[in-house]
Amino acid sequence: MIPKYIMSNGKLVKILLKTKVARYLEWKSIDGTYVFQVRKAGMFSSGGPKIGKVPATDKEAISSDLLGMLEKKRIIGLYKYIQNFDA
Repeated sequence: MIPKYIMSNGKLVKILLKTKVARYLEWKSIDGTYVFQVRKAGMFSSGGPKIGKVPATDKEAISSDLLGMLEKKRIIGLYKYIQNFDA
């Protein structure tokens, strides 16, 4: 049975679990998620392709250039909600 809270619940994972091949695999957690962006040049920034880490903590969100100021405020609120969530 697959728990509902697993985020990596794609088709490949479902196939591996259903065929019971998953018993022979070594599962590891990932260190981070990355995104590829092509940015337009602005007045104070250069454009072009860039790979950035998706923020996973408050500190990473504040220092990330992937998010705008309003997005940073929202994601920090989300992280605080997740930390205080009691199932």
